[in-house]
Amino acid sequence: MKKRWALLLSVCVICLCWPQKVSASSNPEEQMMKNKNQDVLFVGTVKHVDRDAIVLKVTDYMNLERTSDSIAKREKDHEYLIPKDMAITYRWSYHGKETVEVGDCIVASLKKESGRWQISNGLYETDTDVYQELSFEPFHKDLDFKKTKLKYFINSDGKYKDFTANKEKSKFYYKQQKIYDVRWNMKKYLTIEEIRNAEKLKAMDQDANIIETSAKTTDDGKQRLLTGFALFAAVWAFIVLRRGKRKKDN
Repeated sequence: MKKRWALLLSVCVICLCWPQKVSASSNPEEQMMKNKNQDVLFVGTVKHVDRDAIVLKVTDYMNLERTSDSIAKREKDHEYLIPKDMAITYRWSYHGKETVEVGDCIVASLKKESGRWQISNGLYETDTDVYQELSFEPFHKDLDFKKTKLKYFINSDGKYKDFTANKEKSKFYYKQQKIYDVRWNMKKYLTIEEIRNAEKLKAMDQDANIIETSAKTTDDGKQRLLTGFALFAAVWAFIVLRRGKRKKDN
């Protein structure tokens, strides 16, 4: 009886605590950052638009994978023709555009299928094609976590990925270091160099008279704790079952 209760309790804990996976198709930004479902990711401009296709011109590739195979996938002239098999629109647009226009600055995630380039993890209109500086939305007090996270991912040439936020999405973190707080007196985005500067970030709290009374656990941190509990429950159930089996054998 004890063995059955232990097994039942462990199964319940595992079901409650085990992280729920988000569908890959519902989160293209995560796919982009993990270099999944794409052959090229680049910053560039829209060179040509007509009723049949658009042409994107590369300014800089994001170097997520520096292998001969990944480089071989790139077009030699660094221009990508995308047929308009269906309407092509921006997933996000810095200027609120509803249509793609010549001269637009963009971030593009593309995949080649049956010899034709297709938009994979999204086409995004930005404020500039300088990857170290671009943004997906104008700066304002209440920044969007997804857009800010992707901004710094691109600004860092794909090196910065470990971003989290608190439940209210009012504080953003990079590797547990706070890099944004809605209470900060900010007039513009912090640069990559500034979010690396721990003293600068500490001063932002001081300037806003913020005193953090305790360490805050982000949503990602909470999920890791729950995963830990689930693994502990699984190990505990295994030990109980093994002991029960040994007693029975004896």
